[in-house]
Amino acid sequence: MSRRGRLWGVLLLAALVVSGAWLAHRARWRPLALAGEIPADGYARASGVVHVHTTLSDGGGAPEEVIAAARASGLDFVAISDHNNVDALRFEGRHDGVLVLAGSELSTAAGHILGLGLEADPLYRFSGGAVDGLLDIRDLGGFGFAAHPFSTRDDLRFTGWDLPGPWGIELINGDSEWRKAGPRLLVTVGLYGLNPRYALLQTLNPADVALARWDQMLARRDVVGLYGADAHSRLPVTRSFALRFPSYESLFSLARNHLLLDEPLGGSFEADREAVLGALRRGRFYLGLDGLAPADGFSFTVRSTTGRQWTMGESVSLEDDLVARAGGRVPRGGRVRLLRDGRVIAEAGEALEAPLPGPGVYRVEVRVEGWPVPWVLSNPVSVFDTTTLAARERAAAWPDPPVPKGPVEVLDSFEGHTVFVSGHDPASEMDEPILDPTGGVGGGGAARIAFHLAEPTPAQPHVFVALVSWEHRDLTGKQGLAFQIRGDGVFRTWVQVRDENPASADEGTEWWFDSVKTSPEWREVAVPFESLRSINPTTDGQLDLDKVRAIVFVIDKGAMKPGSRGTIWIDDVGVY
Repeated sequence: MSRRGRLWGVLLLAALVVSGAWLAHRARWRPLALAGEIPADGYARASGVVHVHTTLSDGGGAPEEVIAAARASGLDFVAISDHNNVDALRFEGRHDGVLVLAGSELSTAAGHILGLGLEADPLYRFSGGAVDGLLDIRDLGGFGFAAHPFSTRDDLRFTGWDLPGPWGIELINGDSEWRKAGPRLLVTVGLYGLNPRYALLQTLNPADVALARWDQMLARRDVVGLYGADAHSRLPVTRSFALRFPSYESLFSLARNHLLLDEPLGGSFEADREAVLGALRRGRFYLGLDGLAPADGFSFTVRSTTGRQWTMGESVSLEDDLVARAGGRVPRGGRVRLLRDGRVIAEAGEALEAPLPGPGVYRVEVRVEGWPVPWVLSNPVSVFDTTTLAARERAAAWPDPPVPKGPVEVLDSFEGHTVFVSGHDPASEMDEPILDPTGGVGGGGAARIAFHLAEPTPAQPHVFVALVSWEHRDLTGKQGLAFQIRGDGVFRTWVQVRDENPASADEGTEWWFDSVKTSPEWREVAVPFESLRSINPTTDGQLDLDKVRAIVFVIDKGAMKPGSRGTIWIDDVGVY
């Protein structure tokens, strides 16, 4: 062998030795040792994972596999939230010590919204409107979070920062961490078989952007911060093939939400469900990076000289001599930091005790040197005078429904005649006549959509029933549609305004639409034209009110589940 060949051989051997030693060292890595005292704050703990996908949407494993992994990982609870459905509701309950909850991840025009605590599987489809999605979650008994709000993918990134209501955000999202990891994913894949916990820790990224946005939101209202696993246990390789990687069990060991409860979970499904969802809704928990070190022994409280105590997710009326206490079982060398309005005001090792200097939003981070994301992120305690607390509560209030801005010009009152006609695909059904002479507001006339939406087939993929006015109209200067609506159930119908667009494949018209939900009581609905959106690939970008070619109320498989039956009444369609 030549001298050069021997040199290359030595270098290769050295590289193999070094890489082998590095791999062996990483394979032996174990979670960090803890120091400090177990907190005696009087709260019971429960830890779990939310935002988990199964084969009910794009996850790799069936719900039964998720439940088994949660049990093997020692979780107290797990929330399954598949895309745009609540099909997991039938799995809710206690399964061998694990509390299983059902939610949904809604796709909306402003990004995805994670809904937890949903109490029913609606007959209607989630519409894709961001405000609709938040209100649907509320109406189904739940509460929402902006999902993967800082994703690197444009179509997954959240943009609805000005949306109304008391929704929270995912501060850390498992899917986003993977997408941001870049070349570090090679390390994760290479180490996963040797030490899955350490391998998954390599996907984590600095949380500075998320925390800055959170602090900005907290300046105005209370906002619950959440860890969303976004666990799929499925890594797509091609369109038709995916690896079952990483496992649900390994993902459940990386990070968790640790709840503070008044009483330990007792085994009753209804009571435990209420306790867990109540803590998640209020923010009475912290995010723990359990893959780095077990995080179930942390505490953060605010106490008064009179002995009263508050914890994460609670609001405190400002008084003198309030003291923050934080710490507990903390990784050796970790630093406990108290932040006021996003700025560090005190720091200590295993335990921190500091007087509060005045009003503000107080939260705690525990950082470990060498790791980009805090080991613990607490939800905040808000300390303000009563006037400010009331203003913060108003800032989180739900919006009032839109109302017509000005007098309504009625286009059709459905009294004895109508310009609207019925339409449906050959398989779906819609009763005739569409005029109901006594079904309207106050016993007058109304249009009736008595429908049976067929199941789609390869021969008939598009199923619909519709009420259509084909009259050409110039609505220049008008701000929106107004009408009265009710149903014999809770349904959704699309409201469409079609304008002239020669480039459109839909007979030269572009379809601008919004979604309206019915209830058994009559209600007046205003649909501002500015709220209508188009998904036409050849959109010209604006609704031309001087070239309106149709007004349509349509029920299709995007609004209702196929096979659905019901009746919707519409009265006094007009513009304002």
